[in-house]
Amino acid sequence: MQKIRKFKISLHYKEILRRIKSAEVDLNAAGFTSESALAIFISSLHQAADTGVVYEFNEGACLELTGAGFEHKGPFSLCAITLGKKLEEQLACITNMGQMTVANIAVYEFLRTALNFVIDLLKEEAEKDNLISQNIELLSAPVFSYGIEPKFLREAKHLDITLVKKVLPDLLKRLEAQKINVTFEEGVLSPKATVAFVIPWLKKKGKK
Repeated sequence: MQKIRKFKISLHYKEILRRIKSAEVDLNAAGFTSESALAIFISSLHQAADTGVVYEFNEGACLELTGAGFEHKGPFSLCAITLGKKLEEQLACITNMGQMTVANIAVYEFLRTALNFVIDLLKEEAEKDNLISQNIELLSAPVFSYGIEPKFLREAKHLDITLVKKVLPDLLKRLEAQKINVTFEEGVLSPKATVAFVIPWLKKKGKK
């Protein structure tokens, strides 16, 4: 198992702004009288993100998963990524609906950036063992009250939520997720801006 307690993610402001415009958010009603004010708000959220990850590579079956009916006969990686508690506390202080929509759009983009960073990292390590990745399988991903779930989560394979709730506590314990302050209590993953997933791997075919 390897752990990166903190890692930096880029602030893709133009992409966040594009998504805000696509969502047709009333920026004046949200209290953003200028693009500068909007940029400062998004930047403050980005600065509050305390990104951390724990992940583990498995050569074969994982008892916690197979016991719940998830079959991974080949190698796979188990991973949890969080944007941290500080960001969650900042989000909890927002009362304006428009601001909350903007914040949720930004947080989803932060998560996408963090997820891509970690997946690229895992791919680099897997290539050393002649492995290629398959699509991620989500164990848990946040759903916010405002803002549309982004494509990268909407199109990902979601494992059965009832079974996931049974095995996630054991999986997080296995990953030592408390080292990045991630917990799962009473069916709720905390901090909220946390993603847990599995990446199955395949052995590369040799050249004929």
